[in-house]
Amino acid sequence: MKTFSVNTASLMRNLFCVAFVALAAGCASTDTAGAGHFASKFRATDGRVIEIGKRSPAEGGWSFQDPHLDKCWISSNFDFAGYDTLYIAPTLSTAKLHGPDEVDPHELAKKNLVEELKRSIDSTHLFPNVVTAESDIKPGARVLKLENTIVNYAKGGGAARYFAGLYGAGQPVLVVRGQATEADKTIFTFQATRSGVSGSARMFGGFRSDVDIQREDIQSMTLDLSDFVAAIGAKYQAMN
Repeated sequence: MKTFSVNTASLMRNLFCVAFVALAAGCASTDTAGAGHFASKFRATDGRVIEIGKRSPAEGGWSFQDPHLDKCWISSNFDFAGYDTLYIAPTLSTAKLHGPDEVDPHELAKKNLVEELKRSIDSTHLFPNVVTAESDIKPGARVLKLENTIVNYAKGGGAARYFAGLYGAGQPVLVVRGQATEADKTIFTFQATRSGVSGSARMFGGFRSDVDIQREDIQSMTLDLSDFVAAIGAKYQAMN
């Protein structure tokens, strides 16, 4: 049987200890990253369990597979924290309207998007001030600017919803792209789509107005956006 000298055995023990410490440190590092603000699931302050999806490196930052957003990206080391003010700019639009009857509901959707975003993000208490007018920004404040653009829009139609609204026919359509910037540097981007997401819109959409259904869609969209912001900003408790 082969035996080891005292010095050889001692050396092997030391190497084993070094390897064990390195492995433990690596596991601790991984666990810390997984349990920090890049967890995929969080518990909101109202008790809801929300999911922002797994992250992967992309374009100098992180892309998230958020199940409620088409696309979602933040720059490296960005967490929405440290700002005095979030400025939500007036909603822009590049959407092609399908008739004059869409003009007023489309303008209302632009207005409602700003209002619902302010209400929803205000509730996270992440930003000391959330404003919708540049004149409300205090001098010297560190400002994060959020700009949103409607890129696809349809007001929907009650008749189509009456016959096939359960399958999506006649539901309003709203697709929004947004970006957050600081001093013209883009540090957050997203795209979100909503089209009659509530059960009421699907089951009873033929008896409801286009505007009311789209308002629900906007509320759904802004809630998911504010949940993502609050999770990354460490306002929600990480679950994994």
